[in-house]
Amino acid sequence: YITQEVVEMSDLSDLSDLDISQLSPVPDWRTLAISKLQRYGLQIVNPIDWAIPNIPSLDIEKRVRRALDLIDQCDVVLANLHRSSYGTAMEIFYAHRRGKMVTVIGNNPFSPWVVSHSQARFGELNPALDFLIEESLQTDILQWALQFESGLQEKYEDYPPSGEPDYQFFGGDNPTLVLAPHASTYFRDGQFLEPDFFTGAIASSLHRLARSHATISTYCAAADPCYYLETPYARGVAEVIKSGQVGFVLIVLGLPWHETAGIVLEPAGPDGSDIQDLCGRLRMRLSPFEQVVQREPEEDVRMLQNFIAQTMNVPSIVMRVHRRFRMPRLQPQAFLHLNTSVAEFLKEIGTEFRRGIA
Repeated sequence: YITQEVVEMSDLSDLSDLDISQLSPVPDWRTLAISKLQRYGLQIVNPIDWAIPNIPSLDIEKRVRRALDLIDQCDVVLANLHRSSYGTAMEIFYAHRRGKMVTVIGNNPFSPWVVSHSQARFGELNPALDFLIEESLQTDILQWALQFESGLQEKYEDYPPSGEPDYQFFGGDNPTLVLAPHASTYFRDGQFLEPDFFTGAIASSLHRLARSHATISTYCAAADPCYYLETPYARGVAEVIKSGQVGFVLIVLGLPWHETAGIVLEPAGPDGSDIQDLCGRLRMRLSPFEQVVQREPEEDVRMLQNFIAQTMNVPSIVMRVHRRFRMPRLQPQAFLHLNTSVAEFLKEIGTEFRRGIA
């Protein structure tokens, strides 16, 4: 999937003499930036990959035109000013005049020319990347959800290829884990069951918005991962939790049309955990929605939830969402509000887990 945000990594100039280690206090800054941005679905244009060889016989104008063409393809230009460059300065000027978002990294105080030709300025790489990720996520989450679900529909009635799992794991930097075990079709007691449509898109969106880990079923599961523990999905969840990077698990499932509640929360936690407090805080975040209720975990998910809470010693909440809140095309505002509300909850408790509070 290609997001609306395309980031061009300046500087394009003087590529034959380029020494990346001189561009930033962080060695190989482009590699670090590309790795982090691509994890959140942003397409990257790296000028080093597209550079025209520095051969004297080649037209200089052609080199410049190639650089400007790359900028025209992008929505954002990320420029590193830790090393002075005429090329970078000209690219910033051109990108700004073309209406691109220019984000720069460099040393304060910035030149008035840089200030007037950029939207955001940072002293270090990571804050600049966080800014770009946050900006892109807020603008394209509905498009992302629709395209993610479209990709699921192409294969969720198929068994995975030999040697591949029936799920996909998305790593984040928030110590929370979002599960969508029914995003694809599955079997329970020999019965073929339809997926909970758009629960995979919700989990994927929460991964992007809150930077949580996410595990999403992507192929037909021969055994329901909520009901049977000897499944690739359940084993994959256990491995993620064992890595020590997870302090809370949110399980996203669907509610059928006949349910009167809009959202149902089913908490479960290890002895002595603050799961009721966590559930209350999530419920407060969801208070603008109709009929948010709390109840005991249902039988269809109790095996997986008890395994997470008692065996893995991690609190979890099942969040069952009515279909009317899982329709990004017909009910875009409700879908977006659901994702942003839950993402704020996950970011809040993720920060607390990192600090050892929760």
